[in-house]
Amino acid sequence: GVTEIPEHLLKRAQAARAKASGEDAPSDAGGAASPATTGAGAPAATPKAAAPAKAAPVVKPPRVDPAYVKAAKNRKRMPAWAMGALSIMPVWGFMYVRGMQPDPVVASGPLAEGAEIYSGCAGCHGSRGDGSGGGRVFADGEVLKTFPAIEDQLNFVYLGTDGYDGQPYGNPDREGGAHIGRSLGNMPAQKGQLTDAQILAVVCHERYVVGGAQELVDDGDERWLHEFETWCSEEAPLWLELEEGATFEEIDGVGHEARPGMNETQAEEALNAHAAG
Repeated sequence: GVTEIPEHLLKRAQAARAKASGEDAPSDAGGAASPATTGAGAPAATPKAAAPAKAAPVVKPPRVDPAYVKAAKNRKRMPAWAMGALSIMPVWGFMYVRGMQPDPVVASGPLAEGAEIYSGCAGCHGSRGDGSGGGRVFADGEVLKTFPAIEDQLNFVYLGTDGYDGQPYGNPDREGGAHIGRSLGNMPAQKGQLTDAQILAVVCHERYVVGGAQELVDDGDERWLHEFETWCSEEAPLWLELEEGATFEEIDGVGHEARPGMNETQAEEALNAHAAG
């Protein structure tokens, strides 16, 4: 059957619902509400709960770059044309350094030709005349001690050790004793292998460039200056004669025979004779 709900309970339920929904509670003046009925054992209606409000979005503060990042972003970029200019700077630097260097002294005359010929002698005497290949030493004035007179060296190169087989050549009073033909290897005769002008050229190179006589000339040593101007300069009269086709046989004292033992006085007399002739 239907169960009748007491009026005072009904009003209390209505007031609770009105309070939950924000409406005014019903007054008693409006008349009595009809009694509510419900099915047997049915529970009273439960008011709906309000939907939860949405949470406000969290706003992150703007990111602040460190000072060094700001500096990098604000730094001016290198223009493209500057990269091309920088790439050629090493070339300009090289050209500048080369431009500041003095022009190299280019040897000419018998010294220039003798330097080319001497490359074939370096295998025995060494490129610097140090005798590294087993030949006689020329450097540090050694060739000048052996041959105080250029004529003696010209004869030795012209005739080779065959012309001095077992006999001394050059200066017999040389410190350490005279050099003897075939005592240290075999020097092939250059007669017929080189022209007489070429023999003079290589001997001049051995004496003045490898042997160091050029320093004596630069110091104004008259002895070596006289020899240089007679035989080994570009305008040396005997060099010009040989270049024009003359031979050692036509120049007194050279190429006729081996003349070991010429001392410095004899060498000076021979030079004077050549200069006067």
